[in-house]
Amino acid sequence: MADNGDGFQTFIGAGFGTLVIQHSGGRRETPEVASGRGYLRGGLPEIYQEEDFGMRFVGALERVLDPVVAILDALPHHFDPDLAPRDILTLLSAWLGVDIDESQPIATRREAIRSAAELGRRRGTLRGMAMALELTFPKLPLRVEDEGGVVWSMDPASVAEAKPANFVVYCDKPIPEDKQASVARCIEQYKPVHTTYRLRVKAPKKKTD
Repeated sequence: MADNGDGFQTFIGAGFGTLVIQHSGGRRETPEVASGRGYLRGGLPEIYQEEDFGMRFVGALERVLDPVVAILDALPHHFDPDLAPRDILTLLSAWLGVDIDESQPIATRREAIRSAAELGRRRGTLRGMAMALELTFPKLPLRVEDEGGVVWSMDPASVAEAKPANFVVYCDKPIPEDKQASVARCIEQYKPVHTTYRLRVKAPKKKTD
C-alpha cells in the first residue's frame, strides 16, 4: 500500500492492481433533501444524529419520501380553485355539482368552481340564472327577463288552471346553432322548477347585393 500524498491510497496485490479512491475531505454533512425539511433526521435521538452513516441512511429515505410529504403539506392548495391542477378542478366540479365544459378556458372553469357556493344559494332565482349564464358564457351578451305574474285565489281549481311562470333569455349577437344548444342546456340546468322559457337569439344581418 502506498500513499501518494494527494488523498488517494493505492493497493497493489497479486495479479491485478486495484485502485481504491477514498474521500479525504473529512466528515461530510448529510445532503439536504429537496425541501430541506429534515423531518426524519430531526426526529432521531441525538446520539444517532452524531453518527455519519445513520444520518446518511435516513437522509436517503428523506429523498425518497419527500415528494409524498410535499404533496401532503400542500394538500389544502390542491383544492384551492385558484391553484388546483386541471384534474383536481374536474374532481371539484363533480363534488360541487358544477357542470364544467372541457372546451372552456381554465380561468373560466376556476371562476365557476369559485362561485359554486353562491350559485347554489341563488339557484332557482332570476339572479341565479343570470349568474350561471355569465359564468358559463362570459363572452356572450346574455340577459334574462322575467315576465313576472302572481296568481292567487280562494279556489284551488282556478290556481291549477293558471299559466306556468315564464321567462325569456335574450342573446344580443348571432351565435351558431351548436352554441344555442349549449345555452339551452345551461338554462335547463339552472332554471326554476316548473317554469318555461324562450331563448331569443339575434338574427345575423342579411347580406346586401
